[in-house]
Amino acid sequence: MSEEKPKYGWYVKNLILAFNTVGLFGIIVFIIGLIILGMLGVILSIIGIALMVFFLWPGIGLAVMNVILDKADSEVQGMDIISKIQSPRVLDIGCGTGRTAIKIAKSLPKGGHLNGIDIYNVNAISGNSLETVNRNAELEGVSDKTTFQYGSATEIPFEDNKFNIVNLSSVLHEVHDYEDKERAMKEIHRVLKPKGFLIIGEWNRYSWQLILYSGIFCLVFQKRKYWDDLIRKHGFKILNYENFGGYVQFTAQK
Repeated sequence: MSEEKPKYGWYVKNLILAFNTVGLFGIIVFIIGLIILGMLGVILSIIGIALMVFFLWPGIGLAVMNVILDKADSEVQGMDIISKIQSPRVLDIGCGTGRTAIKIAKSLPKGGHLNGIDIYNVNAISGNSLETVNRNAELEGVSDKTTFQYGSATEIPFEDNKFNIVNLSSVLHEVHDYEDKERAMKEIHRVLKPKGFLIIGEWNRYSWQLILYSGIFCLVFQKRKYWDDLIRKHGFKILNYENFGGYVQFTAQK
């Protein structure tokens, strides 16, 4: 009998299936266009190419990205600050099934604790639920130093000055309204202790890696300067910026 393994799910799984379905239909339309003579054939070929570019490309690219994430190591990148704080209290916003939160929990020094909050939208991550993340933490051996609950970035359910570190891994782009992003930044500032650290990771819109993965849908994301300006606007000092294959990670201090 095989040992149970954590289930971290796939990002936008339903969207990937839909994109690939439409993209495969585009291949059929393109082939039909090559067979049919005349203007109709040309039109069908153009439509088929458009469907492949707009749907099949990101459908395959996002699937590949998820496979890479599933095979990624358990190291936490760009969060060396955790080891420098005695018994750190960490908040992971948008923790989902715990892919990043559990990595952070494994790196916590003695006495450290991680709280994770999420709205648990299953459309964002397949299998996303409070039950899933708690089970994953148990299987990964960190249930004693993690607590997960429902919560939103714009209404963080904790008191002022509670955390040494707040982490958001590819979360803020999901907060669509700029006013809500500002509200989230104010909430983060509120719950961070004086001199506390903010870590934000987001994809850089025009990085070749993101374009390779998502095609034209790279426009869903923002440029590095957008996040730089948002962080500084809300009273944080940016200490460091790292680029992990198009995924940019800011470390800032309150």
